[in-house]
Amino acid sequence: MSVEPEVLARARSRVLGTPSIPASEPVPAGLTAATEVDGSRVWLLPSWPDGATPALLEEYQTAPMPLDRPGQARRVLAAALRCCWSRLDDAPWPGERAPLAAVLEVYVGMSRGDSELARRWATGELRRLADTGWLLLDHDTGTVRPGPRVAMWPEESLSSLRDLLRRLPQPPEAPGE
Repeated sequence: MSVEPEVLARARSRVLGTPSIPASEPVPAGLTAATEVDGSRVWLLPSWPDGATPALLEEYQTAPMPLDRPGQARRVLAAALRCCWSRLDDAPWPGERAPLAAVLEVYVGMSRGDSELARRWATGELRRLADTGWLLLDHDTGTVRPGPRVAMWPEESLSSLRDLLRRLPQPPEAPGE
């Protein structure tokens, strides 16, 4: 039985997540590369066939962002982008590092109810977003930045996202600013 390389690459990315490889290695067929900030590594993302809408991918159970609570995840992603994408006229990738605490505060500012509960929920969603390549978490430094999936957003889709982010609460100022 022979499997097309593109199909195999998409299946691997669903199982393994969003791997990164040295920039010197070739990008396998069926994947698209998002270059790391310093150019030393590339993140491998599945290339979906032209015309593959989110609804079509869902129908074939290959949704590119499998999340338990997609509404919650979108709000946490928006809070992270609000903190990491400070120059909205630029592209969101690679973005800037932001303290996890700042992202959680922006999220709490968007929420109603118990702020400690909101922080716990958001922390779980941050992990899931990192697992699916939407964010990059650095637990050692307590920071987050946009993940490689953000690099794949087409420029024409960013204007409404920019408008949304401008309406979100401001991130708290870092000490010393």
